[in-house]
Amino acid sequence: MRTGEFDINHADGKILLNDIRLDTGVLPRGHKLTKEDILYLKMAGIKKISAGEMGVADLSAENALANLAPRVTGKNLVHTSPEKNLCKIAAEKDGIFICLENRIDKFNRMSPFVALNTIAPYQNVKKGDVVAVLSVFPPAVRDDALEEIDFRLAGNEPLLALEDTQTEQAAIIYTRFYDDDAENKHFAAVVRKMVKNFTPFGLEFTTEYNCPHTVDGIAEAIAHAAGRHRMVMVVPGLPASHPNDTAPAAFKSIVDGVVCSHIPQTDAPDLLIAVKRNAKIIHIPHLYDRVNSLLIDRFIRIAVKKEKLAQTDFEDNRNILSAAGALTAEEQKLLIAPRNTDKKDPAIAAVVLAAGTGSRARRNKLMVKIDGRPMFMNAVCAAIRSKASPVFVVTGYEAESLEEYMENLDINILRNHDYASGVKTSIRLGLKSVPASCEGALLIPADMPNVSSAYIDKMIKKFVKGKERQLVVTTCGGKKHNPVLWSKELYANADLVPEDSHLRQVFLEHSDYLETVETTAEVCLDVNFPNDLEKLAHDEKNNPPLDPMEYIRPKKQPADTNS
Repeated sequence: MRTGEFDINHADGKILLNDIRLDTGVLPRGHKLTKEDILYLKMAGIKKISAGEMGVADLSAENALANLAPRVTGKNLVHTSPEKNLCKIAAEKDGIFICLENRIDKFNRMSPFVALNTIAPYQNVKKGDVVAVLSVFPPAVRDDALEEIDFRLAGNEPLLALEDTQTEQAAIIYTRFYDDDAENKHFAAVVRKMVKNFTPFGLEFTTEYNCPHTVDGIAEAIAHAAGRHRMVMVVPGLPASHPNDTAPAAFKSIVDGVVCSHIPQTDAPDLLIAVKRNAKIIHIPHLYDRVNSLLIDRFIRIAVKKEKLAQTDFEDNRNILSAAGALTAEEQKLLIAPRNTDKKDPAIAAVVLAAGTGSRARRNKLMVKIDGRPMFMNAVCAAIRSKASPVFVVTGYEAESLEEYMENLDINILRNHDYASGVKTSIRLGLKSVPASCEGALLIPADMPNVSSAYIDKMIKKFVKGKERQLVVTTCGGKKHNPVLWSKELYANADLVPEDSHLRQVFLEHSDYLETVETTAEVCLDVNFPNDLEKLAHDEKNNPPLDPMEYIRPKKQPADTNS
């Protein structure tokens, strides 16, 4: 659908992008304007209108929803006929609403024109309750965009489903450490809360076992209970504060697999969920009776209702909200200020440019493996380990493949949808995102695999804190190279050093305040052509991908003889 702002005199047949209120009523979004409509719009003083034109390959929002809704609507759910730009999905009967939020998140990243909003998963709902709303924002979308979403959804079950509330019998194992009245009181409080939270969910606690709080004692009790029950709850006498603590060690010694080894809850992190043959074993957090955690309850509900469990079922990237409250008088006496950074160092951001197609290399050179990881990650890791902060990485071509490698790094990923227009668009996007508190920003091409954190720090050291209009450029043998460090006053002029810099004076207009940092040819190597890749590429069989945490561990950097 071609959209834009049209002169009202040329809007006949155009489709409205928004509701337009007139004295005679409302022209709804998606309405195709007629000559009569245009007359009314002119009478209202409207001279321009945001609208679109349907192409031969476009589907209306209603038709798009009619195609998408069956894809996301699963067992025991129904959806309404599309109206305007949305349709509602409701329960066909009483039951438990099922969906995995990581799949919903993925769906909502598939297209900027489509959104799926749901109620909280794994809760009881009644017949007719609305559990989700599916929306298509523009009045029309391209057919091939819809086909792409359809393809991405084709490899799995529908996103949403409703399960019957079936009764599941569970056993409880008490792991006794003190074996006294206080411990019995604690066990009783935990079980009361379990009954309150999970009995409406169909869970019945029918059998109880006792064992000593030892590795062998817990393992033996789990083996015994799992042979007789499909659901086993372990209520511990002590919390598990380490992966090798008593309960985790017992789990690892007896179960077939641990699918949830902890939970990001500061006061109750010791949730364990495991499988042993056909049984599910859940280690209840020791302080479960004192902590209200929606995440703990949801993970337990997932374990109860999902037939087959996997580690991906228990991934949750959201912030776990903490209870509000004020410091006590004693706590206020023990306050510690944050560690101050070196006030002599200027605040410099790093912008790693990783959006290009690498057309001269005839492949995506940024994904070529060097020492077991994609080449672009070398520049990213060098920036992370340096004194530059914050770090931005601009992606574009094959963005999803690159971003997958940075998923567990706390950096700022910016996607440049206009990357085909050249590196200038990535530079503008990166610098626009740098906070005002930074005095400058370092532009680092991602196809420079030998740039080290030590060299980045060397460039930052050359930057004078508090001084305006500065430019720091890499040089090698008298020739200028990338990376380049620009002060914030010069962001509007910021660019990379062109490859033909040795043929002409680079950045001549900035020469009066330009500083250089000399380095080796190895450090400023820029990979562009197939023969450059051949020098760097390693056989993946001999260089398996590294653990994600390896990306932020120090590794040997190329020597810089000019340090």
